[in-house]
Amino acid sequence: MRSHRNILQYLVLVTVLILVFGAPTGSASLEGGVSKPDLSLLRERIQFKVKWSFVPLIETYMELYYSNRAEGPPAYRLTHQAAMNSFWNDHMESVINSKSLLPYLMETIIKDGDKRWKEKVVFDRNHCKATFSYLDRKTGKPIVERLPISPQGMDPLSAFYNLRHRISPSDPTAAFEGLTGSRRFRIEGRLARQETVKVPAGTFDTYRIECSLSYWPTKKTKEKALKKDDKDEIKAFTLWITKDAHHYPVQIRYRLSLGSLWVRAVSVQDHGLFS
Repeated sequence: MRSHRNILQYLVLVTVLILVFGAPTGSASLEGGVSKPDLSLLRERIQFKVKWSFVPLIETYMELYYSNRAEGPPAYRLTHQAAMNSFWNDHMESVINSKSLLPYLMETIIKDGDKRWKEKVVFDRNHCKATFSYLDRKTGKPIVERLPISPQGMDPLSAFYNLRHRISPSDPTAAFEGLTGSRRFRIEGRLARQETVKVPAGTFDTYRIECSLSYWPTKKTKEKALKKDDKDEIKAFTLWITKDAHHYPVQIRYRLSLGSLWVRAVSVQDHGLFS
């Protein structure tokens, strides 16, 4: 169970896989958090099955909602959920500017058995700060941390969305960085070639992108011998996105020390984002 959970947490961090995602509804408050999405605003939904080599693990999905805001450009709400039966569940949402594709905020809800945690990161680009709010898992005490970010700092969902849409034959490389709250990350991608791939959702002409993800704690210990969780980690994965305007992620392969983790689309629903 623990090894499965580690794989899922790695998946969520990358994708992250989450990978696709949407906009706030009219009642959403950026300061107060992300409200329940309005299904009438759904524009994309991609469902995936995740396997470790030939062993089925979980099903996951990504969604994109769209909405006009009272002020400024429309926003997208990016949603990703990974679940393993009713015991373990990770749900992430990111509200991003539809023009710059930079996030306003990210929320994560984690369910592990009868325990449930919620974390939120609010991005303040004027002051290059992010506010990370969460509850201490031992004491239940609210904790608020203010962390420095770069002007282009992102969360995992917005970084993955940018990776999808920024890379093309005319712009074959891209790199993005940001934080999840407790960890910082950097994701890089390079267009390798064009390929036709067959997945349960169908056969697609795609761009094959070779990617790397590095991540490390927002606060490293000053001790000489770093704890395992304090060490930088670098992961490689391959992403296949469709060549059309949607750039749907239809297949991802994570190479592990033993075998590979395959994420394949089983359903792709287009509700008119680009129509």
